[in-house]
Amino acid sequence: MNKKQVSLPNFEYLAGKQVTEKLRTLFNLKNTKALAELLNVPASTIATWHQRKVCPYEVVIRTHLSKGVSIKWLLLDEGDPYPNMTPYQHESQQPKTRPLANIDLFLLKNGKVHPYNTLTLDQLFLDELNISNVIAVREGDKTYIIDQEATNATNGTYLIELDGLQSFCQMQRLPGKQLAIAFNETMLTVNEDDVQVNGKVMLTIAKGD
Repeated sequence: MNKKQVSLPNFEYLAGKQVTEKLRTLFNLKNTKALAELLNVPASTIATWHQRKVCPYEVVIRTHLSKGVSIKWLLLDEGDPYPNMTPYQHESQQPKTRPLANIDLFLLKNGKVHPYNTLTLDQLFLDELNISNVIAVREGDKTYIIDQEATNATNGTYLIELDGLQSFCQMQRLPGKQLAIAFNETMLTVNEDDVQVNGKVMLTIAKGD
């Protein structure tokens, strides 16, 4: 005697905006345009899902296979989005680790710059400063982050060499290829050809910061 097969139950699936709002919340997206870019579908397609209350089954399956998101949560609003993981185990949309950069560190002593060590900085921070050819020079209790590309002095603090000695000085460009250089409380005006500019100070780190 054949056993009667148990029929599969019917489900009332979420559709249209109910699903897309879940996806937007899940991926922390601001609007439908951002969701369309993530899913690689036209924004007009998502608008059609909303208007006709269509369930985007292919997107649901793709999200489940690529991110491990629960289909029950997406289509039935049951359970958790990541039932087999803790809330902190799912794949983040942000970088897991921040990139670091090791830059050469020098000591400035008695007017001479000497190799010393390396200094580790956040690469994203250096990118924000828009510098690539960078070194660090320590003098006393301060460390100066220097852009070696900035050798055409305009206005700011620079690492300069004058009469064979290096130092940090505040400089300002004047008409006629002249530079005003501040030494302590004294202002000196020199021709730009008389000064070698080795870089501009982009950041100063004091001991204890």
